[in-house]
Amino acid sequence: MKLSYGSSRLDIYEPNVFAFIQDLKKNVPIKNNQSLIDLSIGAPNRPTPPWIIQELKDQVGNPQFHSYPPPHGSKELRESIARWYKKRFRVNIDPDRNVLVTIGVKEAIANSILALVNPGNGVLVPDPGYPTYFDGALFAGARLLTYKSDYDEDFVFNEIEEKVRIFKPKVVIVSYPSNPTGRMVTSDFYQKLALLSKKENFIVISDLAYSEITFDSLAAPSYLESMTPEMTGIEYFTFSKTYNMAGWRLGAIVGSESLVSPVKLYKSKIDSNVFYPIQLAGVCALEETPDSYYQELKEMYEERRNILCSGFDDVGLSYSPVQGAIYVWLKTPKDMDSFEFTKELFINTGILVVPGNGYSMEGGDHVRVGLVQEAPLLSEAVQRLKEWLKK
Repeated sequence: MKLSYGSSRLDIYEPNVFAFIQDLKKNVPIKNNQSLIDLSIGAPNRPTPPWIIQELKDQVGNPQFHSYPPPHGSKELRESIARWYKKRFRVNIDPDRNVLVTIGVKEAIANSILALVNPGNGVLVPDPGYPTYFDGALFAGARLLTYKSDYDEDFVFNEIEEKVRIFKPKVVIVSYPSNPTGRMVTSDFYQKLALLSKKENFIVISDLAYSEITFDSLAAPSYLESMTPEMTGIEYFTFSKTYNMAGWRLGAIVGSESLVSPVKLYKSKIDSNVFYPIQLAGVCALEETPDSYYQELKEMYEERRNILCSGFDDVGLSYSPVQGAIYVWLKTPKDMDSFEFTKELFINTGILVVPGNGYSMEGGDHVRVGLVQEAPLLSEAVQRLKEWLKK
């Protein structure tokens, strides 16, 4: 009998779609020697801005930063995040009580759920949604609950309200602009959600990872704008997408002291936070990035969205409204299974996407397509897709 070394808590995880994607890339040949066009990636393809890189270079040699960083994040970065929230959303944040620096958002999700949720508590997450919401809840021993998120905000709010009243979750997670659907909500949605959370006594966690990547002159609101002092909620903040810093692993949890404090305690027991010079580079990102950069960022991704969505329109494929973030949630043709479509698309065109099952329990007829290559390559992808579907 072969001894199993893995913990039984890992039994909840099955081989996932990302293993399927890696297997395609490694073992499945593409027809006609076509090159790979990888649209499965969930990270920006461009480098971190040079002024941020230079700040890291300037700080990394300082020996005073070579020891452990402050467990809750540097004072400089926490204050900078508070200033950013004040400027961007007119929200007053106490950097000492309301901000916790994290090693990116994936860690923030897992640790906040573990710190705030007891086994058996309900965690209501969006479906489709970011996989770590599902994983974090399951790993914490929570009751995983889902609400349908690929609809307009009125439908989604009614769905959340119904699930809250029936199942009484301790936590409700929202994420706008959405990964993977690209949908957004208005501040009215957050105001209604905040009132519901007070009435029904649940915690709201908002993931604001894509706040600065929005299209059609839309601006993403923050959930914290809708909170009054007696309400509780937290928001995930990250440098990964806006500043092309996915590999730097820098983020934060921002919000109610009553929620941030237990996460601080839990986190202090399991890690030592982010290398200090990286945190100072984060300060540089927030303080020194010109306004023109943010506008150019939106225009770049909007152009990419338009190229892909125009191509999908031409071949009769449907998709969710892409109002923000860096993905298109594409319906497969003729309700084709998402794994089958992903494989056939890869073999015949060299285009790699992600099966929707990785983001939704009902995602078997969708795929996620990333806006993560330059415009000419996306145009090439559209042309290959058209030629393949004609056959």
